[in-house]
Amino acid sequence: MFASVRTYRFSPVHIAEINEKLQEMFIPLLEQMEGFVSYSWITTPDGQGVGVCVFRDEVGLRESIHLAAEFRKTHFSHVGMTTPEIIIGTVGAHGHVEPHPLHGDSSKHEDRPTH
Repeated sequence: MFASVRTYRFSPVHIAEINEKLQEMFIPLLEQMEGFVSYSWITTPDGQGVGVCVFRDEVGLRESIHLAAEFRKTHFSHVGMTTPEIIIGTVGAHGHVEPHPLHGDSSKHEDRPTH
């Protein structure tokens, strides 16, 4: 798997708008791309954001970087979002929790053994 970490700065008054547009508009575009695995967006109260994107192959990952650049220009020019610093590499370790088939909520871990 391949991943990119993109670090941005922007006006902190726009955090809610950025979060909403990414969730409702950008992530669905990524989900349609071949090889997509996951995307997470992390923000700080002072106007920093980090997007972490994982793809099964490097081609898909690089296409997602171009998609992100176009999306930023189109949807975030008014929020003062900077051109990101980008790190691209292979995923050395990865983990996630699958939703429980009966509960559907991955935040509940009743089915995990306790030690």
